[in-house]
Parts: sequence; structure tokens; C-alpha cells
Amino acid sequence: MRVNLSTNYHLKSDIKTHHEKGQPGFDEQLRAAESTKLKQTIDMELDTISEIGKRLVKTMSLSDFKEFKQRIAGFLKMCISQGFSFREERLGARFGRTKILSIVKTVNQKLVDLGKELLSKNQDSLKVLALVDEIRGLLLDLYA
Repeated sequence: MRVNLSTNYHLKSDIKTHHEKGQPGFDEQLRAAESTKLKQTIDMELDTISEIGKRLVKTMSLSDFKEFKQRIAGFLKMCISQGFSFREERLGARFGRTKILSIVKTVNQKLVDLGKELLSKNQDSLKVLALVDEIRGLLLDLYA
């Protein structure tokens, strides 16, 4: 008795996937959807921070400052957790030295300056406005 141990099962070898060349794959579509959702979330958060900053300039209250500071902290955490790279700028200084300025540290320092200005007895609304605008600009630099 002879046994045929062939592995040929007569299956079609030209099985095609449903993925056409002109259409992006599922993973690409998912990444694009996540990217647009993240962009919308960040844009909404920046708008909220701007509105709170405008309110802070008008009222100059510590409760608005606290909310402003918390929103900025949340924004920075979101940027870091969502994969935005922590970016350092290296600037040339005198005698060949390099000066490293990080945006997060600068934002933190500006928040401290804003708090000091709000706690001072002679509050200057133009200085508060300038600090709020500078912080917003730094956040936009981090996002862009």
C-alpha cells in the first residue's frame, strides 16, 4: 500500500487582500483620526487658556490666577504625555559657551512672575497683560 504524503492541498495561491493601493490602511486612518482629535483638543484647551487669561487681566483675582495656572499645568502634561517632544533651544553665548533655554522652564518662571505681580500692592494691568500674552505665546511655540 502506498501513502501519498504530499502537502499540496489544491488551495488557490493568489489570495488577494482587500487593501487597494490608492486607499490608506486602517492603521494610517486611525493615526490620522487620533492626530485630528488631539489637534482639536489642544486647540480647545488653548482657547480656554486664552479666555481665562483675558478674565485674569480684567479681574486680577487670585482665583482666576489659580485656574489659569492649573489649566497651563494640564496643557503641559497633555503635551508631554501625547508624545510632543521636549524641545530645548541651544543659543550661542559669548566665548563659545552654549545657553540652553527650555520652554517649560520659561513658562514656569513666567507663571511665578505673574503670581508675584498679582500679589504686589501696586498691580500694573499692562504688566499682567504682557505676562499673560507671553505665556500664551510660549504655549503656542510648544504646540507648533
